[in-house]
Amino acid sequence: MRPLLASALLACCLSLSGCAGGLLQPASPARDAQAPALAPQSALQSIAPGRTTREDLARTMGKAIVVHFDSGNEVWVYRWMGRSKDTRTDTELVVLLGPDGVVKKVRVRPAYA
Repeated sequence: MRPLLASALLACCLSLSGCAGGLLQPASPARDAQAPALAPQSALQSIAPGRTTREDLARTMGKAIVVHFDSGNEVWVYRWMGRSKDTRTDTELVVLLGPDGVVKKVRVRPAYA
């Protein structure tokens, strides 16, 4: 009886972990989002931390991938697609906005080789 109970419990745990594994995978990135008209370095230079606002950013750069945090901060990501289908070859401009809607930090993540 014990081996049967142990194998049933193992089967149950494995099936639950399979379901949870699908929930823990990151969502597929928005590869179909249109890249800003500016080149990544030009976009970086057009943003002034401490002065550029959320509205300025939306007007200049367009629609972004936005991540909201409970603290009120937001991260806006702009993506230029690379040569392959995965995001490793994409170039990203990452902008941190404070709760007041003003840019705190900005950086470019270049494509990986």
